[in-house]
Amino acid sequence: MTPNPARERRSIWRVGPESTWTTILPVAFIIVSLLSLLILPIAVATHTSKMRREINNVAEPARRAANQIQVQLALELDKIIAWQVTGQDHYRRDYMYLVAQQEQNRKILDSLIPKLQEGLADDLGTLFFQASRWRGGVTKHELLSRQLPPEVFQTRLFEQHPAYEKSLELATNLEIDIQLAIDQRRQRIEAAEQLNVSLTIVLSLLALTSALLVIGLGRQMRLLAKEATRRRLEAEREANEARTAREAAEREERRAAFLAAAGQEMTSSLDYEETVAMLARLIVPNLAELCVVDMLEPDSSLRRTAAAHRNPEDEVALTADIGQVRRELPEALVRVLQERNPRRIGASSGLLPFITGLAADSTNRTMIFAPLVSRGETLGLVSAVSPEARPFGDDDVSMFSELTRHASLAIDNARLYLESQQVVRAREEVLAIVSHDLRNPLNAVTLGASLMQMSETLSDEDREQLDTIELSARRMSRLIADLLDVTRLDGGKRLPIEPARFEIGSLMHEADEIFRAQFAANEVSLQLRIDDGVTEVWADRHRVLQVLSNLIGNALKFTPAGGVVSVHVRPRSSDVLFTVSDTGPGIPEENLRDVFNPYWQAKRTERMGAGLGLPIAKGIVEAHGGRIWVESEQGVGTKFYFTLPLQVDVTREAESPARR
Repeated sequence: MTPNPARERRSIWRVGPESTWTTILPVAFIIVSLLSLLILPIAVATHTSKMRREINNVAEPARRAANQIQVQLALELDKIIAWQVTGQDHYRRDYMYLVAQQEQNRKILDSLIPKLQEGLADDLGTLFFQASRWRGGVTKHELLSRQLPPEVFQTRLFEQHPAYEKSLELATNLEIDIQLAIDQRRQRIEAAEQLNVSLTIVLSLLALTSALLVIGLGRQMRLLAKEATRRRLEAEREANEARTAREAAEREERRAAFLAAAGQEMTSSLDYEETVAMLARLIVPNLAELCVVDMLEPDSSLRRTAAAHRNPEDEVALTADIGQVRRELPEALVRVLQERNPRRIGASSGLLPFITGLAADSTNRTMIFAPLVSRGETLGLVSAVSPEARPFGDDDVSMFSELTRHASLAIDNARLYLESQQVVRAREEVLAIVSHDLRNPLNAVTLGASLMQMSETLSDEDREQLDTIELSARRMSRLIADLLDVTRLDGGKRLPIEPARFEIGSLMHEADEIFRAQFAANEVSLQLRIDDGVTEVWADRHRVLQVLSNLIGNALKFTPAGGVVSVHVRPRSSDVLFTVSDTGPGIPEENLRDVFNPYWQAKRTERMGAGLGLPIAKGIVEAHGGRIWVESEQGVGTKFYFTLPLQVDVTREAESPARR
């Protein structure tokens, strides 16, 4: 039969396009489904990633900054109370540091809060407005300017406490609002992820359904299924790796937290034996079943210092060996002490009986021996036995290494502190003995000179020599008293005072009588002035005269002929201010911080004294609850200021030697 080209062309036109569309539509549907399956999760993941970055880069730093503001604000009151109670200046510096840190955190919040949520900027402004009211009250009521009487301090603090409480409440609310914003973002992330999962499932079903419509795409679908399986397995593997990494990070975090807490515990006390015992209590029960700490003696023997056991009954038996000295050490322990590295050993090695007195066993136990090393010196040895069900591993050896490193530093500091205390006590005992032994011959010299002065047959030259002897003896007696006062101050003690009420006018008159001849000989004028309203103070008159004598004497040393030394007394709200000024050359600025240090003297004053007057003056003023300071300008002169209380201090009155 002859083919009909026209009919063939019509058949192709009728059948070809129809077959093509039945193939293209499912394929196009599959492509669209697959593209949707690829693009939509990426879009959702991008969106959720953006929100996570907002949490990590904006929300979490803002929350931490708000939390730090709350914590730092909560510490401000403690620093103010501590400064008022102790008078130690580092508490005031700590307070200023807290305020500065809060200002830094405020700057952080100012940059982050606009990106987080509207309205939080107003909360932040309200918080710092309230905090500024609280701090303004602190400044206004002089809570950090000077030490107030307890009742005055409590009253002023009570007046400012509502502002402080309001500041804390606003700081807490700000942190809560930020946390709520974080939670909202996390909820949106979870919703987006759930939507992503739902879309993925729906699109996958559509792609599989359309694949059934196209026989020719079966192979491709199987390949896609294999690819999906491979990706799923890879995702599971990555999830397992992430879980393993997270568990490792959590272990490391717990380890770091334990080491930080242990370091804080061991540095909380400078008592040597308590610090060593604290190390054993930290290891048991946190890391081991039992632990002993042996300190190295000068003869290379080990002295048992501390022990701990999880079982209280076994601990009693274990602590019975405290204080015993072991001189015959096993070779393994000698190597540990020499190599200065922790070592893990099995419990069946024979060292268990040596360390604990218990019989060796073959159970699944291990021991760790860690040396205590500080400043290149081996201090002792820590021995620990693991629980029966959990032998020590490499991580435990690393943990012991870090723990003993912190412990070595704390124990070494406690030991050095103990030695320093012993040295201080020995020095005080020696000075007390020496001063006592020196006073007896000095008294004999002074008495002999006084008796010889009564003789009528002495020549003027001999009498002048006796005056020199008597003057030198009194100076030596004064130096001994000054040395004992400085020793008390070095030991952290207050100088003894016997306060009583006395007139300032008589004190100034006596000071004028003491120095009148010296000022006349040096051609220097001494001016004394007492403002109206100042009549009496509550203090130790002899000690205050000692302060004035030291300050006036120093001013006389540095004032050239024709100069003026003035003493001015004026009242203030709760105390009396003494000012001793001169017209001398002044003190260089770099030396102002050293003038109250014992034994310090400027180069131009060498051989003019022992350098004890100003430290003793400072100790006397502080023993009265006052304050002493210096201002100087080179070429103009120097001014020393000190304060004394106007009213009776009941606490010091009860502690005065005369009443004890």
